[in-house]
Amino acid sequence: MGRIRISIGLMGAALALVVSGCVPQIGLVDGVPSAELNRCARQGGSLQARGRAQTVMCVVPYADAGKSCSSNKDCQGRCLAQPGKDGNLPLDEQKAPGRCQADDKLFGCFAELEGGKVVRSMCID
Repeated sequence: MGRIRISIGLMGAALALVVSGCVPQIGLVDGVPSAELNRCARQGGSLQARGRAQTVMCVVPYADAGKSCSSNKDCQGRCLAQPGKDGNLPLDEQKAPGRCQADDKLFGCFAELEGGKVVRSMCID
């Protein structure tokens, strides 16, 4: 009986080490900001859950976020087509108004503009 308890205890401790090793310490550790949180803050970002998996990552906003654009060269990030009145993105080769990407972590469905026309559309989870 003593051996079983020790084995279970050791297995539990090993499992805890494995699981804790899989999760990066990106928030507060014992009430103190982690290295990842400090690194993100130095870049002007904040830790946010993004994507379908809600992965916590450093998100840095672009200074020109939301500015009118017609091509990627007009923006720090991408020039994104605005949805139409029906809420749908314009199709490839269609003209569309654009706005500069908000931050460096782009998720969801979007269409990129070059010369005021959609050149590619994609969805990122």
